[in-house]
Amino acid sequence: MNALLYLPCRARSVQRRCIATAAKDRAERHSSLLPETWIISSSRILPEHPATSIAQLLELPIETKYTVTQPTGLLIRTLSNLRSRLFNASLFDPQSIAGSISVGDFPRFAIASCNQALPGLLEIKKRSKNRTMAIYLGLPNTKLKNIDAMVLSRLDQMKLRSLGPARANLDNATSTLLPLSGLSSAPPIDMLKPRVAVCIGTGFEPMGFQLQSTDIDRLAEGLLRLPLSNITVVLNDQPYRGLRSMLESRLISKLCQRTVSDDGTENLPIDVKVVDCLQPNQPSLASILETSSHVVATADNIPVVSMAAAMNRPVYIAGMERTTGLLRDYYHILDAKNLVRRFYPLGSRYSYMLMPEISGKVDEFSAIRDHDPWAHYDARQDLKQTVAFIKSRFEEINK
Repeated sequence: MNALLYLPCRARSVQRRCIATAAKDRAERHSSLLPETWIISSSRILPEHPATSIAQLLELPIETKYTVTQPTGLLIRTLSNLRSRLFNASLFDPQSIAGSISVGDFPRFAIASCNQALPGLLEIKKRSKNRTMAIYLGLPNTKLKNIDAMVLSRLDQMKLRSLGPARANLDNATSTLLPLSGLSSAPPIDMLKPRVAVCIGTGFEPMGFQLQSTDIDRLAEGLLRLPLSNITVVLNDQPYRGLRSMLESRLISKLCQRTVSDDGTENLPIDVKVVDCLQPNQPSLASILETSSHVVATADNIPVVSMAAAMNRPVYIAGMERTTGLLRDYYHILDAKNLVRRFYPLGSRYSYMLMPEISGKVDEFSAIRDHDPWAHYDARQDLKQTVAFIKSRFEEINK
């Protein structure tokens, strides 16, 4: 009988000690952390606009840390399966960015926005014994539970939903319609002739598009039908193998040639400027978009779509008609919200069949139907809601 009474009393005593220890741990959890926000970057060339904007609203000193990643070798298995891409471990072995950092030198927040910087983010979280809050912008190439706060776009949510309803409702994730760009509205450009930025991405989006030679031919044909005197061709990401040579032979060389219009008028060559954002000493993508009156982006180039929409620039999607699956559904959403339009210039093939159905002013960049006015996308509001989620998530973790 005494033994039966002793065991519950001892259990209650142990439970009280555990509660007291847990409370002490929560109180000291972040006492040794630096009151800073670290931005984990894999590039010293490309700016980290979204991560920097979040860090500024967190109102802590900001420091940027750069990671160096090296491939582990040849991949034995393909990454075509969506589950493998989303939930398996990272394919890179990082050279430690935390090796020279003492135990108490880790930040309160760490932010990464690309899978190349993800190993560094996870390393900091591990070395700080999970005290540093790991924030990731997009879908990470690791188990989702490894990230404390994820910021997803609507397309990211659609990818997760395709894996099952449970994946679309995560406690550690918030979402925005477009990926965060970190940019805000810019004043409109008023000029006699449009100043166009043609932005080429990787050329491939797993959710439903690959840029092919026929798409580049149609893009060049459409641009030649517009009254343009200069075009800036922007390579804002690493194109897939062979795409760069196709762009040079099928797009840039054609734009630089003299052409004859349908009425026999000879057109002067267009002044084409090529900007590779991955190279040093190049204009930033944000500055190019800010000085452009119109933006034409390939269907795979969602980051540019987000940036241009945030700056209230008209965005036209080249190859939008060939998108499939989730990407096609995503562009239908953006089109319905008047944030993007299909790139189909006036005078393109079959446009004569569409003209009688257009009763209002014809958009010479998208002569397919009557368009509603362009919508104003409030990217700053998305940013504020994201930071509010991060702060509430921080408090929830450290209750």
